[in-house]
Amino acid sequence: MRPKELDGEIVTASQLRAADDVRLEARKPDRVHRIELTGSMAGYDWAINGKRFDMADPTAHPLLVDEGQRVRLDFVNTTDMWHPMHLHGHTYQLGGTGPRKDTTIVLPGKKVSVVFDADNPGQWMLHCHNAYHGEAGMMALVAYRA
Repeated sequence: MRPKELDGEIVTASQLRAADDVRLEARKPDRVHRIELTGSMAGYDWAINGKRFDMADPTAHPLLVDEGQRVRLDFVNTTDMWHPMHLHGHTYQLGGTGPRKDTTIVLPGKKVSVVFDADNPGQWMLHCHNAYHGEAGMMALVAYRA
């Protein structure tokens, strides 16, 4: 049996818009972080900005934000694989009016920009939701300054 819902049109996240009550107000970002997704299958050396996440020193090299800031993350995929990038503790918006999400797929060789409001202080993981990539090092800490 095939559910009727599967017969509809297939859309991508870039074709969707956030509902008015959850859309972020238009505003310039206060902070921009370039999140370069690096690595390859050959070396299985997945990383963010060329640095593998260090489980022995998890607070090293955090992506710093301040409470109240509008933050833009520019995901730049330099690899030949898809990477579903997930941010804990927040939802972000794709582009200026796109959907609110906590995970977005970054296609090989592509760039995706997302914005979020730093409104949940703490230390939050940003990682590839392909567990094998995250565990190999494609993770980073997003940390609020004290």
